Amino acid sequence: MSAAQTEKARALVARFGSGPEGEFAPSGMRVGKIAEQYGTPFYLYSSEMITERIGRVREALGTEVSYSVKANPSLAIGQLVAAVPGAGAEVASSGELAVALAAGFAPVDIIFAGPGKTDDELGRLVDTGIFADNVESLNEIERLAGIARAKGRRVGVGLRINPTNQLMGSQMRMGGTVSQFGIDQAELATAVERVLAHPELILRGVHVYTATQVFEPEPLLDHCRNILDIALRTADLAGEPLQMVDFGGGFGVPYFDKLVEFDLERFGAGFRELLAAHRADPRLAGCRFIFELGRYLVADAGIYVTRVVDVKEARGKTFVVTDGGMNHHLTATGNMGQVFRKSFPLLNLSRMDGEQQESITVAGPLCTPLDSFGSDLTLTTPKVGDLIGVFYSGAYGYSASNLAFLSHPTPAEVLLHEGEARLLRAAGAVEAVLMGQIPLT
Repeated sequence: MSAAQTEKARALVARFGSGPEGEFAPSGMRVGKIAEQYGTPFYLYSSEMITERIGRVREALGTEVSYSVKANPSLAIGQLVAAVPGAGAEVASSGELAVALAAGFAPVDIIFAGPGKTDDELGRLVDTGIFADNVESLNEIERLAGIARAKGRRVGVGLRINPTNQLMGSQMRMGGTVSQFGIDQAELATAVERVLAHPELILRGVHVYTATQVFEPEPLLDHCRNILDIALRTADLAGEPLQMVDFGGGFGVPYFDKLVEFDLERFGAGFRELLAAHRADPRLAGCRFIFELGRYLVADAGIYVTRVVDVKEARGKTFVVTDGGMNHHLTATGNMGQVFRKSFPLLNLSRMDGEQQESITVAGPLCTPLDSFGSDLTLTTPKVGDLIGVFYSGAYGYSASNLAFLSHPTPAEVLLHEGEARLLRAAGAVEAVLMGQIPLT
């Protein structure tokens, strides 16, 4: 881990409201006390950082923001987002739909995306009356129409389009190429025709999401320009104004060395100018403009906190073994899609101002060499009992991990909210691994 990564972590420490010296004390609460109360490992989130980020995005873009629940499906975090004016939810399963509704999102502010919706999921979204099912195939249009017809209901439809043009400069492409996502742009006319042929379906508009971890504003602005062209073409084919243009999202989070913060203000200025040139077009009259964001809203507002259980030297290197690892935080150990494994920013939260030691490997407790948060790291000299913080852990942490691997207890989730550390999910008990299992006799 480089000095730049350490500085990223320290900058996030400051945003959590910690003092400059000694043990990490976010919002005035010592992390050691939180660990004593709820046990380790645990995820620690900041409600203030989440709501502040949503406000910044809304101000910069001048659009609605739809929270991608997949990034962190915690009910409490959903409640935080639902309380922000102009914020909706994007869900990708019936479980996420249940979370969004329980969190307080109005059905009119919920959209459903995903390439493999079952008939049960289509039935649930029809019953709920959400704003739009962003359909991913011509077949899904027919299935949705049949289910809506059988229920005597009408349902909104967004056409998820896989565009011909790629979004350049992203770290993970989900469109603009051969993909399971969306309807090919060449089939746009057919898709519109299919929707309009069914009185049960209401054509809301278009949805284009082709990439994530995008850091350059200019390619993303070109991409948005292309999406607006697709939207206008869709309105022409439909012969009526659109009610929705969903631009996707994918704003980058700088987990790794040499990555910098996405320039939200620069992108926002360019996007508002682009949108201003289209708002007067009658084909977009009354249209809802939406960015769906998940990782960008919550990643930096979370820390995974794990305790050092052993420190040992081996062939000139220091190995720090912690009580949690890839079973609790798959993404931070580089086991969720990284080609080259790189470390997230880490800090020794118990000794913020101690002497720095190099060539440290931080490994979890699992019986596999894959269970490592990074090697050749620089940390304040660790001791058994210290708390290690893994930053940018608010997204794709708890729910994206293989929690049952090796049957360790699951971590707690804690929220810093209004001056208190509130338990969102208790740590799992050892005996919980037996829950739901049926013995032979």
